[in-house]
Amino acid sequence: MPERYLGQTLGKYQIESLLGSGGFAWVFKGYYPELDIPVAIKVLKPQFSGDQAVVDRFRREASTAARLRHPNIIKIYDVGFEKGAVYFVMDYLPSGLANRLEATQSLPEDYVLKVGVDVARALGFAHREGVIHRDIKVDNILFDTHGNAVVADFGIARALSGYTNQTGTNMVVGTPQYFAPEQARAKPLDGRADLYSLGVTLFRSATGRLPFEGEDWYEIARQHVEEPPPTPRSVNPALSPEFEAVVLQCMAKSPDDRPPTGEVLADTMQDILQMRRDPSSANTVTVLATPGGTPVSAQRGRVATGSMRRKRIVSGAVVGTVILAGIAALLFLPIGPTGLSSATPDSMVVDTSVAGVPETTMIIPPAVVTESGTPKVTIPGKSTPPPKNAPPATTGSIVVTAPVDAEISIRDVVIGFGNTRRDSLAPDTYVVRAELPTIDGCTDGRQTTTVRVRAGGTHQVTFTPKFCGMIEINAVGRRDERTTVPGPIWYSLKPLGASEDPKEQILPMASPLVLPVGKYQLQVRKPNCVPYNETVEILAGETIRRTSLVLICS
Repeated sequence: MPERYLGQTLGKYQIESLLGSGGFAWVFKGYYPELDIPVAIKVLKPQFSGDQAVVDRFRREASTAARLRHPNIIKIYDVGFEKGAVYFVMDYLPSGLANRLEATQSLPEDYVLKVGVDVARALGFAHREGVIHRDIKVDNILFDTHGNAVVADFGIARALSGYTNQTGTNMVVGTPQYFAPEQARAKPLDGRADLYSLGVTLFRSATGRLPFEGEDWYEIARQHVEEPPPTPRSVNPALSPEFEAVVLQCMAKSPDDRPPTGEVLADTMQDILQMRRDPSSANTVTVLATPGGTPVSAQRGRVATGSMRRKRIVSGAVVGTVILAGIAALLFLPIGPTGLSSATPDSMVVDTSVAGVPETTMIIPPAVVTESGTPKVTIPGKSTPPPKNAPPATTGSIVVTAPVDAEISIRDVVIGFGNTRRDSLAPDTYVVRAELPTIDGCTDGRQTTTVRVRAGGTHQVTFTPKFCGMIEINAVGRRDERTTVPGPIWYSLKPLGASEDPKEQILPMASPLVLPVGKYQLQVRKPNCVPYNETVEILAGETIRRTSLVLICS
């Protein structure tokens, strides 16, 4: 049981509390005395740590992952084996994508794209270093203090694959809801399997549901292999065609039809974000037409080009032709293999824990069609300047600056977390709110303001909400060890640096006092007694107790 580790040490790390439990490990919050920082300690469960060959493989794979130094990959401090336990020590990042999807069913598209850019860059780097993750999902995407996405658990799935080899078990390692088709069929994998799983993660984050669901893992895996995914916009019509094209390309059945590298995928999503902020940055216009020749809307996005003449792009259910500077390239939907392998796994491990030269590319913005129905084509590299005497702007924007964990909403609709921007707002009055996921009664954890949006205006809003903790105080006045002095006892709590003295309150407290995080000067006094003074620090979500104070009285 995980409780046996609480209060113990593994190596030089102190285990403080249990954070969560997954299919193969327990995760604890710990303390690293040398650096004076909190850490996360992942301890493998006994069934995975009882075999020395498995232990050696875990340590070897974790050591490989520890050498992945990238801003979007979690930092591993140590790998050890002690007291019969294999453990990993890594950065303590308490906030993750799974937490945010617990707070709201789906996340804004721009926010999901930003997370996707960070994760894709991490995957691209790891794949170049020869490391495949094999278990990308919302639980393994965390956030640092600046709001950047950080990928956790590199090397773990590969180590578990080693466990299956050592034991002779026919086992697929990963999470079925995020399986790439080749992973579900127990086929050899490369980095494009991770990009498929990232596509599922993007789908889940933007729509509020998984693309494939079922009563058991086999049924879910079969759908990944055989069935086309639903289009994201069929679930959430507010999503853009560009976002949908990226997700569906990631989730192509054949790895050859997915983005070739994480960097290409990251650049695609970054381009979509850039075009969203600056539409004039789109410098190529194409037309996507049905086989019969009827023009339809094309997708903005990044499509592999280079030595291959055939280009693949996913565009919902449309099969068409790209006309670019008079040159047509056939587009088609990827068709993957069907049917599960006869060597279908009969058992599996599911983790539900907390957390050559690349081809060149081109941008494909939406089609422009004239009134006569003929396509208007712009040569690549020639951006269309805005028309002279353009009509005045009819909408405005709100730009929010806030802590990374703050949920931002406008008119009670969540638009993102931390620094967030919302454009195309009709002139009107909007209520904007920032709220931290903190304890009940924390009035400082939520801030609200009203913004009057003007046409063409960009309105800056800054929020500084704070997390809260609690303090519980009780005291007694005594003349000696046996004699209690009757009468009231007062206490006060003054934030360090505050100029005004706080109002005194009488003890005992009816309930613990909720305060924003920070340092306070605590004073407890009683007439004819020596006052008690102490500097206390209120920590997020924790309760400080000073319930055995004794004032010495005359």
